[in-house]
Amino acid sequence: MTHLPTWTYQGTVPLTGDLSILESALHSGRVAAAELGYTGEPRIIETEETMLSRPDGDPETDLLSAEQALQAGIDFNPTLLRYRMEWDAEADPDAELAAGG
Repeated sequence: MTHLPTWTYQGTVPLTGDLSILESALHSGRVAAAELGYTGEPRIIETEETMLSRPDGDPETDLLSAEQALQAGIDFNPTLLRYRMEWDAEADPDAELAAGG
C-alpha cells in the first residue's frame, strides 16, 4: 500500500486588505493536494504578516516576521502575508483500489 506523506503547501500574497487573494491561494493549495491524492482538509492553516528584509529581497528567502524585525532593530512594516497549509499523511486511495483493497 502506498502512503502519501505529510505534505505542506506554502507561499506569500500581498498584504492589501483584500482577503480574496489569500482565499484564492488557499484554494490553489487544496486543488494541488487533491491532485496529489489527498482527500482530507489541511490539518494546519497558518498565516503571518511579514515584510522583506531589504527592498529587493526574495519573498522565498528574505521574509521577516514582526519578531524577527524587532530582533534585527528594523521597523516592522508588513507588506506580505505568509501562509502555510499542512496535510496529514494518508493512504493513497488509488493505490488501494489498484491492489484490490
